[in-house]
Amino acid sequence: MAKFSVATDRVADAAADLLALAVYAEGQPGPGVKEALDALELTLEDLIARAPQLGEVAIKKPTFTGDLGDAIAVDTLGKLPAKTLLLIGLGKKADAKGAVAVKAGAMVARRAGGAASVATNIPRAIKGNAEVVVQGFVEGFLLGSYRYLKFKTEQNGSMPNKVEAVTLLGDKKQNARALKAAIERAEHIAGGTTLARDLTNLPAGDKSPELLAEEARKIARDTKMKITVLDEKQLEAKGFGGLLGVGRGSPKPPRLVELRYEPPGAKRTIAFVGKGITFDSGGINLKPGTSGIDWMKMDMGGAGAVLGAMHAIGRIKPKGVAVRAYIATAENMPDGNALHPGDVITQYGGKTVEIGNTDAEGRLVMADAIVYAKERGADVIIDIATLTGACVMALGNKVFGVFAEPRSEARKMLDAAQRAGEKGWELPVEPDYLGSIKSDIADLRNVALVNPGAGATLAALFLKEFAGDTTWIHLDIAGTAKADKDEFENPKWATGSGVRTLVEYVLSL
Repeated sequence: MAKFSVATDRVADAAADLLALAVYAEGQPGPGVKEALDALELTLEDLIARAPQLGEVAIKKPTFTGDLGDAIAVDTLGKLPAKTLLLIGLGKKADAKGAVAVKAGAMVARRAGGAASVATNIPRAIKGNAEVVVQGFVEGFLLGSYRYLKFKTEQNGSMPNKVEAVTLLGDKKQNARALKAAIERAEHIAGGTTLARDLTNLPAGDKSPELLAEEARKIARDTKMKITVLDEKQLEAKGFGGLLGVGRGSPKPPRLVELRYEPPGAKRTIAFVGKGITFDSGGINLKPGTSGIDWMKMDMGGAGAVLGAMHAIGRIKPKGVAVRAYIATAENMPDGNALHPGDVITQYGGKTVEIGNTDAEGRLVMADAIVYAKERGADVIIDIATLTGACVMALGNKVFGVFAEPRSEARKMLDAAQRAGEKGWELPVEPDYLGSIKSDIADLRNVALVNPGAGATLAALFLKEFAGDTTWIHLDIAGTAKADKDEFENPKWATGSGVRTLVEYVLSL
């Protein structure tokens, strides 16, 4: 991982393999650009006309204009201490704020190539609190540098860059200690996101509920958190019918993990509940081969996000709030012991559920964990899951769904997502649909008998029945948990969606 430092060097004096500076839309130079170009004896127009173009701009546009995502580079020919000058576009100057810092960091990471060292003042080109901007830029750089290489025989050639050191060029007015603290926060959050990505990308044959439990144990050891893991015998003794039912068809038994961050004097307890289906075949309602069933190794993306968030929280150590993480994890397979459509199970806490479709399994394991979290004293329950294809249809793969009761909690989560550089959108917890999931022979059905549409809302309503009167927020990350291509801070495949939002929500309390 690249090491970050803060310096007050002038742009023209910064010694590095790569000097990265910002340009706004319509070719408006950002801080330090004129200084660097004067040393090169070039105007910005000359550089744009002569320089080779890198990355997306060469594919999507005929020229560099400073739009967000643009990039252009030129050899300095010894006229600057830096070997190469990289200019990246931030878009309109008025819009260069907030999540643009994350995207800017990722753009530099993706276009750094073989440079071992980078110097940049790009955070100074972005509006906002200096520490917040630096944190976002560093997060973006680290996230944009990610590749999943566990199974690559040739690893180095697959990385976006070879950067070992990044120097952030500031000024003497900035608080160096505060900036270093912001860098450390960014490193912890990026580390948690990387953990979530690695776990989610791991093939299902190498993944199990016990493996997720072991990852939680590692976090507990490294951060001195407390942990409890309930195995299949303990789950049976306590009546966790959802976890046991979903896991019945697999030789890999289910687990319920409780990971506890409990600082002295904590006044509130937040519970994270993560869906951890390590592979979702659909069970007896087997998914067709054209449904992207290989992606179902990622159906534990919610659990990955929760583990990643706890990795970061345990290192950042926020004060005044306790966080308990619940990983509800099982594998959904279709052998002779598997749940049948039409079966009735008893969830933890006593509610009965008729199984209308064994492929609606995530809500069953989540319901058990939600009741357990409530019983253990959570003031707020936040569940996160790759839950419904309906949410993907509604919001695509760039925006996750947010449901909450009371609705004011949705606004808090959406604000946290925006600050973190992720995107959410509120969807309704519409009580008029609740009748659709009432059963004639049990308390609830896990799917509607007659489909009224609104599949993401029906799943949320099901979970809300188990949260009861406890303040509750549900994040459906079915679309955002994976990407189909590299784009800014998100790599192709697992994105670690939700880690940054969960951490920011806790830090804002």
